[in-house]
Amino acid sequence: MVDRDDSLRFDFEVVIVSYDRESGKFKALVQPDSRRYEWREMDGQRFLYDRLDDTHFPEQTFVEFSEVFNGAKLYYEGPTISDLQTYLRSRQIPIAHMLDEVQISLPPLQDQSESFLQSLETDKLGFVIISVDIVDSTKLAARMDPEAYLRLISTVLYELSEVVPRFRGHVLKYGGDGVIAYFPEPMFITKHDLAIDCALTMQSLVHDALKPILRERGFPNVDVRIGLDSGEAYVATIGSPDTKRHRDIIGYVVSLAAKLGAIAKPGEILMGETVIRHLHTAWRLICKPVDLGSDWNYTGAQGNVYQAFRVCSDDTASNRNKVSL
Repeated sequence: MVDRDDSLRFDFEVVIVSYDRESGKFKALVQPDSRRYEWREMDGQRFLYDRLDDTHFPEQTFVEFSEVFNGAKLYYEGPTISDLQTYLRSRQIPIAHMLDEVQISLPPLQDQSESFLQSLETDKLGFVIISVDIVDSTKLAARMDPEAYLRLISTVLYELSEVVPRFRGHVLKYGGDGVIAYFPEPMFITKHDLAIDCALTMQSLVHDALKPILRERGFPNVDVRIGLDSGEAYVATIGSPDTKRHRDIIGYVVSLAAKLGAIAKPGEILMGETVIRHLHTAWRLICKPVDLGSDWNYTGAQGNVYQAFRVCSDDTASNRNKVSL
């Protein structure tokens, strides 16, 4: 059984009421996101209806929530990639150099994830996990020259890793054919938006930046599949001090993200229902439920099938611009 919390997300939109050009000051109205919510009357009472979750909130519940929200401390750090196409163009020369074995000046070896996990004062935390798998890497290794395969895999993993910190995430570890990254609290809500934005940017990086250069240089085509899930996990030190010992994230959320990534189709992004529940409306509108068949036997806290969703759009930039509160 997949153990999940019962928290939910509420999205607002900001409507500018007035703007003073001279002072630069403006007045704005913060209201429920009209793409998702509408007011309804039932049995003489007023309810706010959530179209995406098919849920009715009594007006008093919304008022109480608004009062809590009004005094809440908000954590928000946005991505450092402001324009996707500009970023993709900026990676073309480094990608070509790595494939051509041109020496690139790189900083000393470091492990930002290890430093972050070591700094935590708790051993249990909420995470969004991204698992990225390079499709058919074993077949590529079998048919390619070993040195060329090394350059290919090293380049792909390097470029995927470069994306992660630009969305406030950390690379946890590598396999021979993929990478696992995580997005931690305290940004409980925004870390979900950052994670899907990161996954879509990875997808665009492979399709629009990597593949054309690979074709130009005679390398085989590569693709990735991506899985995301969200939940609590333990941070623990694992391994032997006589060989290798490091901080790791241990929990079902890591395993399920990897499972979703492994069964996704090439170029596809799959995520668990907990991620969907905490995504901004703009992201949720491009995600659709997917039937993974009888082999998918994971259940939610209520005993129902733990629903998986597929991202059905690659319009990362326009959806990022629609994410507000």
